[in-house]
Amino acid sequence: MEHGRGGVRIGEALAEARLQAGLSITEVSRRTRIRDTVIGRIEDDDYSACGGDFYARGNIRSIAKAVGADPEPLIEQYDEVHRAPGVLSAVSLDELLSPSQTSRRRLNWTAALGLALLLLVTLGFVGYKFLSGSPPAPSAPPAAAGHAVTHGGQSRALLAPKTSRAEAFYIHHRSTVPTVPARTVTGPAATVRAYIAAINGHHYARAWRLAGRNTGGSYPGFVSGFSTTAKDTLTIVSVSGDVVTAQLTAQQTDGTVTSYQGTYTVEHGVIVGSDVIQVG
Repeated sequence: MEHGRGGVRIGEALAEARLQAGLSITEVSRRTRIRDTVIGRIEDDDYSACGGDFYARGNIRSIAKAVGADPEPLIEQYDEVHRAPGVLSAVSLDELLSPSQTSRRRLNWTAALGLALLLLVTLGFVGYKFLSGSPPAPSAPPAAAGHAVTHGGQSRALLAPKTSRAEAFYIHHRSTVPTVPARTVTGPAATVRAYIAAINGHHYARAWRLAGRNTGGSYPGFVSGFSTTAKDTLTIVSVSGDVVTAQLTAQQTDGTVTSYQGTYTVEHGVIVGSDVIQVG
C-alpha cells in the first residue's frame, strides 16, 4: 500500500481521527450520508466504490470534516498518489462551493467564474445602452406650435429630435408593415360612392380624378355641368365584377328632381366608362 508524506495513509489518518472523536463508522455515515461500507473501504485506502476521483475527493473531505480532521493535506495526498490525470477529476463539488481559497486550483476556478460574471454584466450594459440609446442633449424651450425656433434674431427650421437606436431600427423597418392610406377607395361600389360624394361636396377636382377625365370633355365643361345640381342621391343596385349598376336621383337648384339609372365600369379605382340614362 502506498503512503503519502510522513508515511501515514489517508484511510489510516481518517480512521485514527474518527476513533479520537469517539465515533463509529455508522455514526460518521449518518452525519455524511455516505454508506458505511464506502467509509470502511476508504479507511482501507480502497476508493473503487466512490465512483471516480471527483466523488472520492468529496467523500474524503466530508469524512474529514465529520471526524474533525483537516481535509486539505489528505486531498493533496490523494492527488499525489491516486488521482487520474485530468482537470475535472481534480475538483470536487465541495471545493467549488467552499469559501476556503487555499489552493491555486480553486483560485483559478474563482478567477474564471469572476471573469464570466464580469462578461455577463458588460454584455448586459452594452445591450441596455443599445436599446435605450444615448440620452438627448439639452435643448432650448419648445417653440409655440407652428413657429420655428429663433436664435440671435435669425429664423431656423425646426430640428427633428434625436432618435435612439431602437427607434431608428423601427423607422428603418416600418416600411415592411402593411398600412392602409387615409381615404383609400377600395372596390368598384366604393369608387362610385366616392365620385358622387365628391360632386355633392363640390370637390370637383377629386370627382375629375375619379371619373370626369374619362368623359371626353374638358375640366371646365365638367364642372359647369353641375352648376344647377343641388344634390345627387345614389342607390347601388348590384355589383358584377367591375360593373356597378346604380340609380341616381338628382335634385336641381330650382327644386326639380331628375332620376337616372345605368352602369359604371371601374378599373383600378377609377370610373373608366358609364352607360346612364334618364328614367324620370
